[in-house]
Amino acid sequence: MKNILHKLNSLPIAAKLGMAILATSLLPMIGTAYYNLNGSLAAVNRTEVRNLEQLATNIAGQVSQIIVDYRNLASYVANQDELAQLLANPGKTAAREDALGKFNTLVATHPDVELLMAMDAEGNVLTSSDPELVGKNFKFRDYFREAIQGRSYATSIIVGAVAGNAGMFFAAPVRLPNGVAKGVAVIKLKSEAIGQIVERGARGGPSAFIIDSDGVIIYHRDRNQRYRSLTPLSDALQKRIAEDKRFRLERIETVGLDSLGKAMIGAREAGSLRYSAHGEREIAGFAPVAAHTWVVGVNEPEEVFAAPLRELFMNTATSLIAVGIGVVILAGILARQLVRPLTTLTTCAEAVERGDYANAVAKVDSNDEVGRLATTFNGMLVGIRDREKVRDVFGRMVSPEVREKLLAGTLSLGGETARVSVLFSDIRGFSTLSEQMSAQEVVAFLNEYLTEMSLAARNWGGYINNFIGDAIVVIFGAPMAQPDIEWRAVAASLEMRDRLRAFNLRRQSQGLPPIHNGVGISTGEVVAGQMGSLDRFLYTVIGDAVNVAARLESLTKDFPDYPILINKATYEAVANRPELKVASLGPHEVKGRMEKVEVYGVAYSDR
Repeated sequence: MKNILHKLNSLPIAAKLGMAILATSLLPMIGTAYYNLNGSLAAVNRTEVRNLEQLATNIAGQVSQIIVDYRNLASYVANQDELAQLLANPGKTAAREDALGKFNTLVATHPDVELLMAMDAEGNVLTSSDPELVGKNFKFRDYFREAIQGRSYATSIIVGAVAGNAGMFFAAPVRLPNGVAKGVAVIKLKSEAIGQIVERGARGGPSAFIIDSDGVIIYHRDRNQRYRSLTPLSDALQKRIAEDKRFRLERIETVGLDSLGKAMIGAREAGSLRYSAHGEREIAGFAPVAAHTWVVGVNEPEEVFAAPLRELFMNTATSLIAVGIGVVILAGILARQLVRPLTTLTTCAEAVERGDYANAVAKVDSNDEVGRLATTFNGMLVGIRDREKVRDVFGRMVSPEVREKLLAGTLSLGGETARVSVLFSDIRGFSTLSEQMSAQEVVAFLNEYLTEMSLAARNWGGYINNFIGDAIVVIFGAPMAQPDIEWRAVAASLEMRDRLRAFNLRRQSQGLPPIHNGVGISTGEVVAGQMGSLDRFLYTVIGDAVNVAARLESLTKDFPDYPILINKATYEAVANRPELKVASLGPHEVKGRMEKVEVYGVAYSDR
């Protein structure tokens, strides 16, 4: 012991100071760095799990929206007069050509639609945008059996029985005036449309996929994973899928992810889990598709984000020890330089966990391992910010009125009775006009036109409830109560006329023909509120006033001098307006209503 003490006393002060630093500073710093980095790793892990869950929720919401949109489009197609005429006169060539013309127009304006077809009550295809399907019988398909019973239906992904292309079928009953389903209108959406939504949502990063209610993977970036089940399927289920010819496969193989399948199959709310897959630890976020029985999953290996941090810590610790032993005097300075950025990274990671992204940027002032860690962290932060930005933009897809009520917690699932004025506007001869334009030209034209009409509606406090092709539906009095809703609706329609006039002047200056539209306004009681499920719903209004507004708009074709028609309730509220000239056009029968509607034509009194 004396010899050891003597040797220690004989060492230079620099060596003893170095040893003291190693004993009192460097080792605690290594411990602190390890603790802080583990905290950072845990924080990043939690954040990544939440991000995957949120990413799955965003993708599920977008998939749900396209399903709702195409359900509505199928119902819209089923309500076309051309289909009713075809089913009433299946052997009449003119009726078949009219229906086919409507189908071809819809296919041209909807690039994600593969085909449309009309089927009679026995499941025979009367006409289709794909001529190979005409005359074939699809009564064995679920979508036909459901729709002919009077229920709209959306399938899962089905591999076509004729062309072999995967897609999703939307079916809606075509009804006789007495309400009985006489036939079925069917739209096939390309599976690529769903895949594009999934891949855009995943942003080329984690692997995103969709499973159906049986746990079969109906979309995956890796085509080899498609039409395989997360868990083994029973013999009865295998038989049912084969008989239904859903995927044109005799048997569905499994990928053997039982824990993932247990969590995802039938999930009714978003969630996440860690599981083992082929010897690797992975994390997954998932969320149900509100408009269907599907569930969206997003997964990635834990090592994708954990390994770089662990490796960087080992490099940092090794560097600390090497520098401490080699240059004792500088060990303390280097230790402080290493610990400080690690602490900063922990603080930044905690800021990320709180959602305080403005204070989460790590300062990069070196090119060593810690500097690379900060750079890696900042790169990861950019990705998180981008995902949050997508989430924010998606949250803006509803109207400001509905958004504010949702944030205030005053808008819940269900409806309430409200007195509103409904404005329905549509372009005259749009089908003929659109046949003369390409799909891109049609979209550009509609965007310009609907922007003008929307500005007119918003200037008078109207809530734009829906765009139906070239038609626009505006509500006054919901979701926010308003005074003078009848005058607001009429004034908005008059501004639409002014904007249409300016719009046509621009078209004529470009050598394009002018367009004409009609406006129907109906005031009455409706049920207004959130319609849908607890996971996904849409604010809308339902009632006789909506139907009457649409019928009044259609009736403007019979009164070329009055492109704006209103019902009696609207007239009584605006009759004394000196700036208006209102003419009584008498009672008229409208489709879908037993009682006649008192119709009035509107114009400015000085025009």
